[in-house]
Amino acid sequence: MAKKGKEGAVVLEPGSDPQILYKNYVKECSTVGIEPFGQLKNALLNEENPNRGKQIILSQSPTVGGPTLGPDGCRALINAMIGRVPFTAVQDIRICSKIEDGGAAAIGTLLSATAKKNVVNPNDASTVPPEWKLDYIELINNDIGSVGALALGRSLCVGMNRTLATLVLDFNKTLGSDGVEALCKGLKTNSTLKKLSLRYCGMDKRSGKPIADVLRFKRTALIFLELSNNQLGGLGLFDLCDGLGENTSLKTLRLAENSIGQTDDDAKALGKFAGVLVRHMSIIAVDLLYNHIGTHGGTLLLPAVTDNTRIIEFKVDPRMDNALFQSLFRVSMSSKKKAVGKKVKPK
Repeated sequence: MAKKGKEGAVVLEPGSDPQILYKNYVKECSTVGIEPFGQLKNALLNEENPNRGKQIILSQSPTVGGPTLGPDGCRALINAMIGRVPFTAVQDIRICSKIEDGGAAAIGTLLSATAKKNVVNPNDASTVPPEWKLDYIELINNDIGSVGALALGRSLCVGMNRTLATLVLDFNKTLGSDGVEALCKGLKTNSTLKKLSLRYCGMDKRSGKPIADVLRFKRTALIFLELSNNQLGGLGLFDLCDGLGENTSLKTLRLAENSIGQTDDDAKALGKFAGVLVRHMSIIAVDLLYNHIGTHGGTLLLPAVTDNTRIIEFKVDPRMDNALFQSLFRVSMSSKKKAVGKKVKPK
């Protein structure tokens, strides 16, 4: 919260002052013997940045071998944020800077620190927990594996963080199915996360079961699940359907380019998937693009769109009978509007 100082100057509370956070970060860097990451200074101290303090965006250096935040830098930043005076103003963290498992574990520590604790005495300010606002975390292409994923999952399990609504872990190819399983150990009891994205994460057929466990949790709030550009295949989709069939929250499911083709296992999975979609009460958008399911696969899916009128977006690969494709493929009006764009009125 901001207060008016002398001559009307705005004075920020310690928990929302980016200058104090940066000062503490530099101290943490000095303690472990690393150089402060240059981008962080600009992110926190540039007064022309309208989201200063609320949003932290850190990327890789465009120069090969250039500086990155790295795991040690990420730990230093998080230690500064959860120190004696927690920096609670941050709402959005986006890092693409090789933080690896160590950095992901540090992010998990931050998420754990946001967990609500019982107030011993409401009249004693020192016992009142800080009000965290962290809502969005994006950790793209950071070489995160199963160790980091396990830490993130634990920080998001029941009784832990309740503020995070979106988690994006795209392009962490080191995650793999072992990492997804580790992450889902915590997510399968999370009741507040709304959007999860795991594109290009090296998943194979083994990821279907842990993701199903997340979907079947009765109190899950998940409405958007992005799993495109992996290798789930028919076997992974078949297992995923077990959880999807018990789910009542999901609205959008993206499975583009997941090696779902025309084998017997694929056909069995597509038939099961169609049956689940027919009965699902909330799903409105499905993406199966770049999966060469052919005419037989398309025929198996047809009941999903003919018997469930709630589905307004259904994308499939066009390599099938044209009439069948026209019956299956549909795009929501909102997507069409985005493609067309706004019309400029003549002056």
